[in-house]
Amino acid sequence: MKAALGFVGAAVLLALAVGVALFASDLRAWPTTFRNDDALLASAPEAATWPPSTHLGSLAENVLGVSDDVAARRAIDEYVRVVHLPVRLDNAQQIALARGRAEQDLAAVARKSDGPRAAQAETLLGVLVFGDVAPSLDPFEQNNSFDPDQAQASVPDFQDAVRADPTNSAAKYDLELALRALLAAGVRIGAGQQTGAGSTGQRGAGAGIPGTGY
Repeated sequence: MKAALGFVGAAVLLALAVGVALFASDLRAWPTTFRNDDALLASAPEAATWPPSTHLGSLAENVLGVSDDVAARRAIDEYVRVVHLPVRLDNAQQIALARGRAEQDLAAVARKSDGPRAAQAETLLGVLVFGDVAPSLDPFEQNNSFDPDQAQASVPDFQDAVRADPTNSAAKYDLELALRALLAAGVRIGAGQQTGAGSTGQRGAGAGIPGTGY
């Protein structure tokens, strides 16, 4: 009996040791994957595969609290993909749906974040909204025409980005660019204009990140 109890105790200790080792491996995998995939996002976004392969499922993810980091990176990944898709008459619906999903995901990140992350999401959202234009009648030519309605819809996102992070120079530049484009088109933005992602989370023809979790 004593021998059997000793065997069981040794087995339990061994299992615990293995579990701790696997958990430690999963904890190390998250920051490593973030570093590697963040680098891939700029050069080969299709190779970024958040989250990492883990031994114990989402246990390490929950302990580290990185779900928001993953959501932000996936939203940026969607943005990178859709901005490089040429808009044509034959793929207009697919592009509109893809841009709409990217806008919704960026808006969700902005609503759940603050500071630099919210500012980045709002800025990217504003860029997408500003560029939501109708497809060209020529199926082999992208339509890059200026749409005052979309430019006006993008302004609240750029404004929210500047509020979230007043040091974000990209948000300030894009806001000034949108306002100048509207001014040139004879459109003025009133002080009471509706705010961006925090209001509806989606606008435009298709319907704006630093990690902190670990």
